[in-house]
Amino acid sequence: MKTNMGKVFVAFLCMMMCLSLNAQDLTPGMVVGMWNFSAPDAPYGYQKGTCQIKKTGENLSAVFTISGTEMTVKEIKKENNSYKCNFYVDGTYVSLTFKQEDKSKLTGNANAEGMAIPVVFTKTVKSVQAR
Repeated sequence: MKTNMGKVFVAFLCMMMCLSLNAQDLTPGMVVGMWNFSAPDAPYGYQKGTCQIKKTGENLSAVFTISGTEMTVKEIKKENNSYKCNFYVDGTYVSLTFKQEDKSKLTGNANAEGMAIPVVFTKTVKSVQAR
């Protein structure tokens, strides 16, 4: 009887550990870090760049670098399972919506002057939290 209880306890413990590891796969903090992005349908010169997403307190912010120019996004809002932010690129208002596909990939759309431009982000460096 004692060994059966021990086996049940060990099996239960293993199941709980597996569930907790699986739940950690796509936590909101996973978007924090350095990302390369690609937008092949964007105008020439704006098709690729980098994005550093930072967490300050409870808020997310970002710095996009496109063709050597940096643009700061002061706030990225989380809505359900997606993220939304707005910023200007060379005077053009851009609304970006993206979601996390896995630990190293984000996908979304940038809307600029009526154009819907698909964007794919790939993680380049492990997440770094701003202090």
